This record gives sequence, structure tokens and C-alpha cells, in this order.
Amino acid sequence: MNEFPDFSNYGYQVTRELGHNRAGGRVTYLAREINGDIPVVVKQFQFARIEASWTDYHTYDREIEVLRELEHPHIPRYLDSFQTPDGFCMVQEYKNAPSLAELKPWTPQEVKQIALSVLDILKYLQNRIPPVIHRDLKPENILVGDRMDVSLVDFGFARLGGGEVAVSSVVKGTLGFMPPEQMFNRQLTQASDLYSLGATLICLLTGIPSTEVGLLMDDGGRIQFENRVPHLSPGFINWLKKMVEPNYNDRYPNAETALQSLIPIEVLRPPQLAKQIWAIALYLTGILMFAGLGFAYYKTYSNSLKPTPSPPPEPLSLPVTLKADGNYLAFDQNQLSFAGGSWARVYFSVDLSSLPEKQYTTSCQLLNRQGQLVAMGQSTLRLSPSQPQVSCFYKFYPNASSETWTFKFFVDGKLVAQKALKVVDYE
Repeated sequence: MNEFPDFSNYGYQVTRELGHNRAGGRVTYLAREINGDIPVVVKQFQFARIEASWTDYHTYDREIEVLRELEHPHIPRYLDSFQTPDGFCMVQEYKNAPSLAELKPWTPQEVKQIALSVLDILKYLQNRIPPVIHRDLKPENILVGDRMDVSLVDFGFARLGGGEVAVSSVVKGTLGFMPPEQMFNRQLTQASDLYSLGATLICLLTGIPSTEVGLLMDDGGRIQFENRVPHLSPGFINWLKKMVEPNYNDRYPNAETALQSLIPIEVLRPPQLAKQIWAIALYLTGILMFAGLGFAYYKTYSNSLKPTPSPPPEPLSLPVTLKADGNYLAFDQNQLSFAGGSWARVYFSVDLSSLPEKQYTTSCQLLNRQGQLVAMGQSTLRLSPSQPQVSCFYKFYPNASSETWTFKFFVDGKLVAQKALKVVDYE
């Protein structure tokens, strides 16, 4: 039976161990705040029990320094810290979600959604003054919940700095996910975390465990993965390759640029069947025309294949509900109102109970007022009485002016529901 440390004098009761690095003298516990009965994470650093000195305290003191200044819904909040006889402890908000290190099959569409969410977090970090460089972005430090809620954790190696981050005397990070400039202890830029994210996404897409990412490296240190993902679109593959370019000058310069480049990309390679049909049709048409029978047949057959302009399909008007959580001012299904510094996550739920029970391919899209696609998620679901609804969500922040967004939901390629939402900033 495990004996957990007693932190009751500091106001916390440990319930179980979440992880450990015995060699580094670090153990992470799930605990409860005794007064408020709130779950928290306690990171214990035991310097006296390892071959380390109290000078290592500065590494974790820096993590506290970074976390104190961060306020983002997908970064665990710093709550408390206290010294113990053999080290010290740091207390953070608990995010109840597994990390990407737990192997599971992710669809390419889900991987894209994870990428968009992490890039949004990195964008927040890079827009701070001074910017924050995480330096240890890897599957173990990205948590994903049941509703694809993505959180970035473990800022122990993070650095504060504008532009380029000065080198340190010790290389810190995780092999396979560190960009070359970090491995060789050179100056870091905002493109450095992008390399680590790209390597993480490639692990998810190829099914390679994070501990074996080195298997994808060629002799020149470049990640080779294309032959393992023939189903991905050329655009998505090229985006990933740019993320993990060895030279940071060849990557996207920052998270904002990488995010905007990824949004319109279709992740799956388009089917080749349509091209094959056209080739066969042209071949048959040529034979028939040569035989003197082709013209009438060609006209009829080619017209049947040639796409004809048609109005966009009308939605089937399936029941739609919107709900929201976060730190917003007001919400009434048609309008979301913001105050300064707030945010909201809006869930778009469609009632599919009127559809036959079978497997469907679904797609949720969000468009801005110009009709441009801002975000998209695709999945396959098996409709059943126990799951009559399907939901997707998007996280909103205040804008400088009013903006009308449109949610659209497709089933097997057909538009079945849509709803407009006006987002207003009262700042």
C-alpha cells in the first residue's frame, strides 16, 4: 500500500499519485483542498533525496514566476506553493483529462482540432510581453478531455523573453521534440515551440509512441513520415513538414501564422474515383464517336457527368440548441455578450433523433460574417437512442466590434442544421 505524504498542515490531502520522476526527485499528486474540497495538483520536488542542490530550486521558481502571470482557460492556474523539510511543493488547478501520451487512435480531423487548440494557446503565450517559450511541448504535456478540451501543462522549462531567448548553460527539453536550435543550446525563437508541436502531431498521425519518435529521424535529423500517412492531403503534409523544418527560418515564424495557414487546409486526400470516371468516360466516348455513334451519346453522357450549377442545399432544419460556459457577460441563444478580459466556449448541439439508426459521417463548420471557414471538425458516429444528439464547440474571445458567426452541421455531406450567433464586445 502506497504511503502518501501528509500535506494537511498546508491545507491539502493527497488522494493518489499522478506521475513521478524518481531520478529527478519529482512526484505529482492529485489532492483535495481541505477547506474547499476542490481537486488540485501538487507537484513535490524533493531536493534533499537526490543528487541535486537547492540551486535547482530556481528552475521551479521560474515555473512559478511564469504561471503567476498566465490567465488562460487551457493552462492550469498557479494556486499555491510551500516549502517542505526536503524540498518544496507547488499547487496548480487540476485538469481532469488524459495526456496525448496515452496511445489511442486519433482521426486526422481530431489531430487538426488538437493542433488548432494548441496553436491558440501558443498564440496567447507569444503575444504576452515578454513572450513565453514553453520549451518542453510534447504529448505528455498536452491534455485532451472528452469534448476535445485541450490544455497545455508543465511550464518547468518555460522561458520569458522578447524576440530571441538567450541560451542557458544546460540543455533542457525532451529528445525527439526539441528543435535543433534547442538541442545545440542556441538561441530560441517563437518558431521553436512549433517544431515540438509538429513532432507531437506526427506522432499522433503515425501512431508512433512519444518515446520512439527517433525512429522517424533520418541520418540528417529530419523527421520522415510521409510514407506512413498516404491518406493525408498534400496540403496537410506540407504544413506538417514546414512545422518541423530543422532550420527555424524555414518554419512558420510564430503560432499565429501557423494557425491561419492550417485553418483552411483539408486534412484528407481527395478521392481519386471522380478522376477515374472522367478518364473512362473520355475513352469510351472516343470509341463511340469513331464508330459513328458517338455524338448523341457523348452529348448525353458528358452532360450527365458535367457538374451543373445548383443552389446550395437547404438545411433539413433539425433542432439546434446553443449553450455556453466560460466567463462571458450574457448569452441568449442568439447573442453572446462579452465584458473585458472574458471568454466563452459555445456548444452547438443538433438533435439527430429523427434520423435512422446507423453510422454517419458528420462535419461541423464555423464561418465568419464573410462566409470564410474559420474552424471545422469531422467525425464518424453510430446513431443510437442513447446518443440522439451530437455537439461541437468553439471558443470565443471579445472582438473589437460585433461579429456574426454561423454554425453549420453536415450529415453524410448534406447540410442538416445551421444557426447564426452574434458576438458583441461591450468593452
